[in-house]
Amino acid sequence: MPRLYKVDLAKRPSLLEELRAEVMREPEVVFAYGYGSFLESEAFHDVDVGVCLVTDEPEKATVKALALAQRLTARVGFPVDVRILNQAPAPFVFHVLRGRLIFSRDDDRLAEVIEATVRRYLDIAPLLRQSAKEAFGA
Repeated sequence: MPRLYKVDLAKRPSLLEELRAEVMREPEVVFAYGYGSFLESEAFHDVDVGVCLVTDEPEKATVKALALAQRLTARVGFPVDVRILNQAPAPFVFHVLRGRLIFSRDDDRLAEVIEATVRRYLDIAPLLRQSAKEAFGA
């Protein structure tokens, strides 16, 4: 079972700043968001970071994500899980974008991604709700 970490909520902004400082060093990162249990819960298993990269090549993106995760983990002292947003499904990207912006190198590109994600998500939201009703009887 993965280890559970607890960090005082007052210290989390400084950890996000540490992440920001490290992400800024990676020229391939267009923007990065923190999301998940690190922001939402008292305890967490890892720090979730979603990044949009300059490249859309899956193999190159995977190598970048793994290297960045290692650097971020070393910097903050907690496991960091880096997910690439470039080709990710709209519901996942929508979830990530509801987190906290860590860094943006290109605000225009960020705005384009937000707009495209919200449009795609709203297009499929009725299907997602219907599927949830059928699956869970809600």
